Amino acid sequence: MRLNQKGVTLVELLAALALVSTIAVIAWTALTIGFKHTAVETGKTRLQQEANFIITKLANEHRKNHSYSLIFEGNQLKIEKCSAAGACTSENVGSQYDYTGTVINGTAVDSHDSTPIDQINGLEPKKSNTTVVLKMADLNNEKNTVTVKTTLTRIITSSN
Repeated sequence: MRLNQKGVTLVELLAALALVSTIAVIAWTALTIGFKHTAVETGKTRLQQEANFIITKLANEHRKNHSYSLIFEGNQLKIEKCSAAGACTSENVGSQYDYTGTVINGTAVDSHDSTPIDQINGLEPKKSNTTVVLKMADLNNEKNTVTVKTTLTRIITSSN
């Protein structure tokens, strides 16, 4: 047996392999958790931006029109406006969300009932402000919800 042999013993090789494997598992776990967190946060941010867009669209329509209807139909939110001549147009402002829990002027919305909101309690911007609690849930991830509370306002005039 020679005392000055060069090389790596089997025990040293196994120890090095175990150490490298442990570091690789820790790194992989950290990356996986990071990717999942990023996906969740991206979904929440997208939902919040969509809710902000819908509120902005509602505020614009509230300021422009003498009256309008909000229609929650399935997973869609539509704004229906009618001109003085009686011609009505409908615009889809939000889709693919569950709006259950939304409250407009104290009236809870049933997103499976397509009754226009103005028929329930009237959306007349020239006469009153409209209180909105918009609740949206992502259909793909029901844990992902956002609630936006606001009041749609306009300078109220005394004339009709």
